[in-house]
Amino acid sequence: MESRKQTLVIRRMGAFIIDILPIVIYIFITLAIGIGFVRGPLKDADPLDPVLSDLVAFITVILPVILYFAIQESSSRRATWGKRRLGLQVVTLDGTKLSFWQAFLRSALKFLPWQIAHTCIFHIPGWPSNPQEPEKWVVAGFVVAYLLLAITLLTLFLSKRQRTPYDRIAGTVVSRVDPGQSYPNENIYEPIPAQPGAPAWQPGH
Repeated sequence: MESRKQTLVIRRMGAFIIDILPIVIYIFITLAIGIGFVRGPLKDADPLDPVLSDLVAFITVILPVILYFAIQESSSRRATWGKRRLGLQVVTLDGTKLSFWQAFLRSALKFLPWQIAHTCIFHIPGWPSNPQEPEKWVVAGFVVAYLLLAITLLTLFLSKRQRTPYDRIAGTVVSRVDPGQSYPNENIYEPIPAQPGAPAWQPGH
């Protein structure tokens, strides 16, 4: 049981790395375009308002990433490209496919620490050319972002079903797909004795 649990955690982390690689490339492209505008047409323009800068970053970077995960995990395959490569899928607690909004909520909460960190960075005075000491709420925001990330990792490794806080709030679970089984519309879970209030399936199988 312990080795199966460890395997699931390793697969989830590996799937995330696979998914994040093209995202990193996309971020570098958008960053290069932004730098090009700043050093070109917007060279003599006044600095953007931090709130506006944060909004632009959300619309061009974070929202597309959230949609990437939400659309794929609410599809008939129930998994992102990385999860499919490593035999994983995301389902509801009764083993059915996620709705789009359920998957969107899951993904938004998953990347909430990233968004909080973005907001804090844009509110550092003089950032990025001449950063100065930030206000206390900015420092507190960074602390909150790192705490959320730490809690996510701890629950991933230590919780019984490897359900992170965003899994619990969205009512989802990540489980393995056995070799030879296809993703769409199949019951892939091994039944376990029914218990009051417990789903009749075993995650990780």
